[in-house]
Amino acid sequence: MATQATRLKEDPLRSFRFKVVFGGAGTGDRYKFGQAGFMNVSGLSMTTEVIPYREGGMNTTTRKMPGQSDFSPVSMSRGLMVGEPAMMLWMNDLFDALQGSAGSKIPDFRMNIDIYLLAHPWPGPDPIALAGWRLLNAWPTSVAFSDLDAGANSISINQMSLAHEGWYFKLNPDISGTGVVL
Repeated sequence: MATQATRLKEDPLRSFRFKVVFGGAGTGDRYKFGQAGFMNVSGLSMTTEVIPYREGGMNTTTRKMPGQSDFSPVSMSRGLMVGEPAMMLWMNDLFDALQGSAGSKIPDFRMNIDIYLLAHPWPGPDPIALAGWRLLNAWPTSVAFSDLDAGANSISINQMSLAHEGWYFKLNPDISGTGVVL
C-alpha cells in the first residue's frame, strides 16, 4: 500500500484546498486579517513582453529578446461575513491617503500576502503546504459586493482585487516534511 507522501509525488496537485495569510512589515494589527478564508483566488500569472529586433546581415528573420514583465491583478472572493470589516478598512486607508484626508501620518497600505496550496486529503489536523506564492507589496484596487436580490437563493459575495509588484512561487521539495516556508 502506497503511503500518502508517495501518492502525492505521483499525482498532480489539486487546487481546491488553500489558505491565504495576510501580513508584512508595517501592517501591524490594523486590518486584523491574519489568515482569511476565500472561496476563489484567481490571477496568479506573469507575462513578459517580447521585443523583436533585426541583426545586421540577418534580414530574413527577426531575433527576440525579453522585455518588461507584468503581473496581473489577483482577485479573491468569499462570502460576506458579519463583523469582519478588514477588507473595507484596507480600501478606506488607500482612499484616505489618495484624497489627502489621512492627516500627517499616511498609513502603509501595502502588505505581503502568502497563498498556500495544501495537501488534500491529509490525515490529521495540520495539512502540509505543497506549494506557495508570496505576493509582494499588494494593495487593493477594488472591493465589490454581489447584487442584492431578495428572490435569489445565494449568499452575498465579497470580492477584492489586488495590484502587486510581483510574486514568487515555491514548491515543497520534500512532501513528507513540514511544508513550504516562504
